[in-house]
Amino acid sequence: MIKSKFTTYQFIGQFVLTAFLIVCVFASYGNLCADKPVPLFSGFGLFVIFVTMVLPVYILAQMKLNYKVTTIDTDLKTISFKMFLLPITRTYPLDRFDGYINTVVKDKYGEYKCFYLVKNGKLMYKMSGRFYSNIDEIYEGLSSLKDLGFIKLSTSLSIKIAFRKQILTM
Repeated sequence: MIKSKFTTYQFIGQFVLTAFLIVCVFASYGNLCADKPVPLFSGFGLFVIFVTMVLPVYILAQMKLNYKVTTIDTDLKTISFKMFLLPITRTYPLDRFDGYINTVVKDKYGEYKCFYLVKNGKLMYKMSGRFYSNIDEIYEGLSSLKDLGFIKLSTSLSIKIAFRKQILTM
């Protein structure tokens, strides 16, 4: 059984995001229950809307997409994804997927190996070396799946992936 391990910086980042999310919720509650709530259509009011509504949605989306504990059971040939914040686990047989795509994610700190599980030409689940310190071990766990090659990431491709559009023709 192979279980993903977060890198130290990502683990700290997850707790910082969670703490910031809690601060946003308290700020929202404080503004709604205050004797004199902040007027929404003022400069400070727009900032309050951003901090209490838009930013938490972004933080939750990042947590859902990137902060998952991935477990590959090589004996049962299953893969599980458990959300970091909520106790929701989704388990799939590996043969449910057509294969995986290799790619490289670049940011200001370096390049990281990344794998996407592919189902019906759509890139479904991301496993990135930016978040997992044992990405090579996860790669070995995917050995029973078909390697569908390398794909170069771009902004337009990232948008298609986010909206679950078909990327590959099968």
